[in-house]
Amino acid sequence: MQSISVLCLALAALCTVNGEVFNDFNQCNIFFFRNTPVIGLDEVALPVPQDDHPETFQTCLSAYGQQSPAFVCQRTGNQYHFASLYDRGRRIPLYSAYEMDLRKGTEGRQGYFNVEPQLVHRSLSETQMREIDTKKQIANYNKQQSCDEHIEQYRRTYKLKWSQAVDEDFQNWDRGHLNPAGHHSEKVESLATFTLTNVAPMSKTLNTQHWNKYEQRLRDNLTAGCSHMYVVTGVVPGQNTMVNRVNIPSHFWNAYCCTDNNDVPLRAGGAIAENTDYGYVDEKGLSDLQVQLRDLLHAHNFDIFQNCSTPYFIN
Repeated sequence: MQSISVLCLALAALCTVNGEVFNDFNQCNIFFFRNTPVIGLDEVALPVPQDDHPETFQTCLSAYGQQSPAFVCQRTGNQYHFASLYDRGRRIPLYSAYEMDLRKGTEGRQGYFNVEPQLVHRSLSETQMREIDTKKQIANYNKQQSCDEHIEQYRRTYKLKWSQAVDEDFQNWDRGHLNPAGHHSEKVESLATFTLTNVAPMSKTLNTQHWNKYEQRLRDNLTAGCSHMYVVTGVVPGQNTMVNRVNIPSHFWNAYCCTDNNDVPLRAGGAIAENTDYGYVDEKGLSDLQVQLRDLLHAHNFDIFQNCSTPYFIN
């Protein structure tokens, strides 16, 4: 038997089939300030779990050869909504990037979270969908590829849980949105945020109180005078996991870049909070935030918004 990493190098073409899970953000870079993704977080992601598998991994277990991080252009139907850098090794997004909808409206809500089929097999649907529907797609794939589900690693549930977080993982922790539904007035945009590739384990108090208040302030106060509001919200991976699968972040952070109609920066800033019930949301300037995150993430080449340098502003 050979390890997945060695096999994947030998069969690189089979491990990089095109889809909505990409090898970069070129397909959805419009959600970043001046179409430039965050620099320096790719190297923070953990590699996919290593193991030995049968030689048929390139078909029945092709997900095992995918790279980490995964560049997810979040999509429903024929429309992209935002971008997420997904850490396959930790099964959490490192960040989500989006442009805030500056119009006031009623956001959409739903009682369930979708998953990303292409994190299982790149040839599956490019549209996020419910777990039950994704398992049906995996079952059809298994049938087409003659993947015998008597083998544990071929089973649809095993493949889904190996590739990403699933709903049952979240025990005693909230599903903390990185891109919140409340920052979008169109229902379809809000509903698109209800995917497990856009959430990480978050303290209930931080999610419902401290961070929620900051998200409202970001939407209602800090957007004043902006023509565009580019936002990146991310996490600092922690030392602990849920049910030995999903990393629990030590911190949540946010950064924003407000521009005029010509994309000239008007102001920039952000915030960071420890992921505890007593997590205080510390608002600060963009440069100060980046200095702190470079230390926490051990990412010295880290840059959220290139050339969005403006004085720190609090309204």
